[in-house]
Amino acid sequence: MAKKTHPVQLEPGPPFPSGFRSLQKKGVQVSKRLSFIASFVPLVVLMAVGYIVPVAANVIGSLQDKQGNFVGLDNWATVLTSYYFVDSLLFTLRIALVSTALAMVIAVVCALALRRTFVGKKLVVLMFQFNLTIPRMAAAMMLLLLLSQTGFISQAARALGITQGTADFPYLIQDQAGLGLIIAFTWKFFPYIGMSVLGILQGASLEYEDQAAVLGVGRFRRFWHVTLPMIVPATSIASIIVFAAAFGDYEIPMVLGNSSHRVLSIYTYLKYSDPALMNRPESYVLMVAMIVVLMVVILVYRHLTMPKEGR
Repeated sequence: MAKKTHPVQLEPGPPFPSGFRSLQKKGVQVSKRLSFIASFVPLVVLMAVGYIVPVAANVIGSLQDKQGNFVGLDNWATVLTSYYFVDSLLFTLRIALVSTALAMVIAVVCALALRRTFVGKKLVVLMFQFNLTIPRMAAAMMLLLLLSQTGFISQAARALGITQGTADFPYLIQDQAGLGLIIAFTWKFFPYIGMSVLGILQGASLEYEDQAAVLGVGRFRRFWHVTLPMIVPATSIASIIVFAAAFGDYEIPMVLGNSSHRVLSIYTYLKYSDPALMNRPESYVLMVAMIVVLMVVILVYRHLTMPKEGR
């Protein structure tokens, strides 16, 4: 018969001293701090290299002349009192605001339409998303070929006898009013807002809207009191991003803008690229001014949307 084996019982060792336990806790805390710093440092470096250093360089350049001598706020006084700057700033703000408002309205309407289930919905959503992948320069060229006086629509109108020639077609592109820019920015950016709103609507329940409909609440009141509060946060954030993109965009105004009525981005680039370097300090002022305008817009948005206790 096999012999029975008994498990070996080990005697407990001496307890760890309290000093060792405190040292172990300190080691864990140090390790957590080091891991936090290791994850935080790349972000700080990225912010410094990508944002802080360029902005600081522009601020310093705006306070110097072309030889690098300190001149204080002379460049700022020259630019801010210039008619061309004020006109360009107001023109850029108008283009960005109108484009953002139109894009927001179209995006909400499209998102509400795509919320429901219907035949071919996947294909329609795919076409809705396709615009997101088109580069801005390509979008500008597409609209140039489509809406110019010698473009496709103009030629089609002439072939159908609607117009007698290209001169009869409305001047939609490269006009002084910026209509072509508004069309381009609206067409290019409304899917950004639309996809954000559509994501919120598809994730929300229709229960409250259905209950309101049962109680006899009209369609507009259901949208105003039930649907709109759900989509306002996503719509606001996406609209701020669209406004910033339209305000600082360069490619679309370069193709579709008017040479005598320029947005700030084009105006800044022309100042910066002056071969004689005479206007280089003024270009720094324009760059900082554009950044300040966008920061003010973001701060106003945060002030209006953040809860009072979170301010």
